Amino acid sequence: MKKIPVLLFLMAVLIPGALSAASFEGKVTMKMTGPKGSPSQMNFSVKEGFTRIDITAQGASPSIIMDQGKQQITILMNEQKMFMIQPLPKPPEAPAAGGSPGQAATGSIPDIQATAVTEQILGYDCTKLVATDKDKNTTTEIWVTNQLGTFMGMGPGASPMGGRRGGPGAQAWAEALRGKGSFPLRVITTKDGKETFRMEAISVEKQSLDASLFEAPADYRDIGSMMKGMMPGGMPPGARPPGNG
Repeated sequence: MKKIPVLLFLMAVLIPGALSAASFEGKVTMKMTGPKGSPSQMNFSVKEGFTRIDITAQGASPSIIMDQGKQQITILMNEQKMFMIQPLPKPPEAPAAGGSPGQAATGSIPDIQATAVTEQILGYDCTKLVATDKDKNTTTEIWVTNQLGTFMGMGPGASPMGGRRGGPGAQAWAEALRGKGSFPLRVITTKDGKETFRMEAISVEKQSLDASLFEAPADYRDIGSMMKGMMPGGMPPGARPPGNG
């Protein structure tokens, strides 16, 4: 099957659809299966310039709010009514000279290729991308649409595939896709021919979202300054999404 570099694909196919992508506002619910302890469900709330991820797993329900305009992330620890703010991580590094498109110089970002395979998922036109991480011997199918806005990632340290917390390769496909003008509706990772992770949309609801959804509630305590420097990235214990190993 003929493949083309993902950046050329995005320029030729996704950019013309940017107008429709920017107009989407609503919620996308993802069902997840993977390593023991992985989140069972992630709910994405999308509004122009903002993404909120609400995670359900192991009796906890943390939330991550990404603000593209301010280039910051707000982490909500809902059970404790606490929050902290971090800078939005920078996009992956550009490929080294002679490297493959989508491949960071460090080798931690997988090579992503676009295919000509298309499918409708929940009524949205999707195209299959294939991400190959040679370091981990994994292949990931990513079915993306340009009709649901821009995917802003999974949040700091989020590694639904069971990668080491905050370590190299954690959420690698998500970092490679972040900010590229498309949104994944199905992600399937295999290792040595065996499926190890699946994330798939089970519902997409167009609706108007209140701006307050993308802010820390007034009664939450800001613990950012207190926790700064105590953990890598300033993340306190228990604040990371479950399933990070």
